[in-house]
Amino acid sequence: MKKIILLSSLVLSFFVFAQKKKVSDWTSLVQSLNVENKQNWKFRASAKIRRDERGDSQCAIWARVDKLDNTVGFFENQAYSNINVTPEWKKFTIEGTIDSNAKTLNIGAYTKGNGDFYFDDFQLEVSSGKNKWIQVPLKNSGFEEDLAVDNIWSEGIGRNKIVNVKNFTITTSENKPFNGKKSLLIKGENIIGSMPNGKFADVNGIKMYYETYGEGEPLLMLHGNGQSISAFMNQVDDFSKKYKVIIVDCRERGKSTYDKTKELTFDIQVEDLKKFLDQQNIKKVKILGWSDGGILAILMALKYPDLIDKIACSGANIFPEGLKDDEIKDLKETLARLIKENKDHKNDVYIDLYNLDLKYPNLKYEDLKAIQCPSLIMAGDKDVIKTEHTVKIAESIPKGQLAIIPNSSHSVVVEKPELFNSLVMDFFDDK
Repeated sequence: MKKIILLSSLVLSFFVFAQKKKVSDWTSLVQSLNVENKQNWKFRASAKIRRDERGDSQCAIWARVDKLDNTVGFFENQAYSNINVTPEWKKFTIEGTIDSNAKTLNIGAYTKGNGDFYFDDFQLEVSSGKNKWIQVPLKNSGFEEDLAVDNIWSEGIGRNKIVNVKNFTITTSENKPFNGKKSLLIKGENIIGSMPNGKFADVNGIKMYYETYGEGEPLLMLHGNGQSISAFMNQVDDFSKKYKVIIVDCRERGKSTYDKTKELTFDIQVEDLKKFLDQQNIKKVKILGWSDGGILAILMALKYPDLIDKIACSGANIFPEGLKDDEIKDLKETLARLIKENKDHKNDVYIDLYNLDLKYPNLKYEDLKAIQCPSLIMAGDKDVIKTEHTVKIAESIPKGQLAIIPNSSHSVVVEKPELFNSLVMDFFDDK
């Protein structure tokens, strides 16, 4: 008989209120301004930025327009543009147009990974097109005032979504400010994906980046499409107490390289992982996969049954139509835009990633009958994967178990980490 894990709202609420700080590999400090009287105006936002010399982490400025209908208008995060931030102060600028029906313009400092990141002298200018650029005063733009009492800059992404990220401290600093006596300092520490213990393995024509934590039976964690190792920041500590946790950047993501002459498919990634595990002399492994990582776990269980002990998959699909119709529509529209705007090959990687999920995998439910290992198939009740698709996957695997987690999305791994980790751990322990 299939095992179906039922979760009550009472149990869920305990885990929700138990979470005090978000765990993430990035954070942002943002100031939001009402721009309802500046719709269709041009704007340019700028700041001075410098960083320490450690690692290859990211820092940048970003800007986003939120509309009156709660949709997003203009958005740009310069971290996606491979800007070069050095230990010396340098000015960075974002230019755009405030959308019609705009409500709020959010301007922020963004950092990702380990390091010390400094920001100073934020500025905002606007123009209606009929006049010259007008400077809009930003409060505490040079961070001379204490952040704890200014009530202007908030950690988060705007829209009243204020968060506190465990791995970052945000303060003012007197260390070489650009102007005045202070600047903003955001410090990231102990963030997986850019740790000193990271290594590279030469497999299948690429360099695969990986980190390991703990001792015991090997547990391989596989991230989703646009993610990297850091997707499992909420899992490593818990699971490494019992297992040797191995987390990898799949090809074309994170720090792992890729071969531009070969199409990005799930099949080639399966071969990457098999050769990596062979190199590590791993004969039996458990896999925890999220999203595309869950797809890889299913494919590994199908192709290499003697290698796989158990798999736990969250938000996986076995053919593209397993995604909700609106999600497929959004993917297709975004892909078309990326192709149209692909100047100097800047969107090549993103195009590969979107094509991956629109074209693959191409399994059938009956194919899953060949999976021999116990398999926990999970999803949020508001996942981008159709619930009936998740249920059918679990039903099609001989030793399949199902968990639909209430009040959660495709990101249940980070939304409900205590609950998620407990479910997976119990499954691995045969509870």
